[in-house]
Amino acid sequence: MSEMFKNYPQPDDYIPNNRPKCHKPLCLDIMAGETAIHTFEIPLNVEDTEGYEVIYKLGVEPIIIKNNYQTEYTIDNDTSIITCTLYPEETQLFGNNTMLDAKVQLKFYMPGDVVSYSEIYKIKLKDSLDMNREKPDTTQVIAGVGYGYTED
Repeated sequence: MSEMFKNYPQPDDYIPNNRPKCHKPLCLDIMAGETAIHTFEIPLNVEDTEGYEVIYKLGVEPIIIKNNYQTEYTIDNDTSIITCTLYPEETQLFGNNTMLDAKVQLKFYMPGDVVSYSEIYKIKLKDSLDMNREKPDTTQVIAGVGYGYTED
């Protein structure tokens, strides 16, 4: 008999396992030098808060903190979707082949001097190939001539 039908007909003492399956944790990416856009779905209406911050941390130091005026949000029922944009000069702070852990967390300022935090999200860091490259002098480039070689 196949595995699918091993509990059919179900015994009287059968108890189904209806627990929700663990979801894969949200893992964000940052490539040094790119414009990174991160979206967070929060189960509260951010208009009911007195403000919020998105805190990016590298190692033990917070290196970027964006507040509610530096981010965008939309509201769908009682769920807020916060979008945080990191510009190239900000993502370069995560570069240079670092072995430090990078994380992000949201901090909410609620009425009555109450502070609430989201869960901590891990960030996977990547270096771009031209991370430490100087910008080429385009005034000396002749149109149609590129960099490269052929083997003859």
